[in-house]
Amino acid sequence: MEPGEGEVDALVRECDEELGVQVDVGDRVGEDILLGQRHAVLKVYLATLAGDEQPRAIEHLQIRWLGVDELDSVAWLPADAPIVQALVPILKAEPG
Repeated sequence: MEPGEGEVDALVRECDEELGVQVDVGDRVGEDILLGQRHAVLKVYLATLAGDEQPRAIEHLQIRWLGVDELDSVAWLPADAPIVQALVPILKAEPG
């Protein structure tokens, strides 16, 4: 987050800068995750694409969509594992 920026505003800005998309932000997912020497906190929110643009790998080497049954196909970082576990029941409850 930049000075004076809220969590949701930071997420919207980061999605635009790193993926080239606008998003509508939903509920929080999981608990806060302390990173490194506890100098940073990872917070995750549900979000949906707000327009017709598809995410692009602007700041990353690659991106891809994963279905709930594909989540274990990625070698997640240890900090990401609790979030992935928290996503499973959410994704299974989604219609379609």
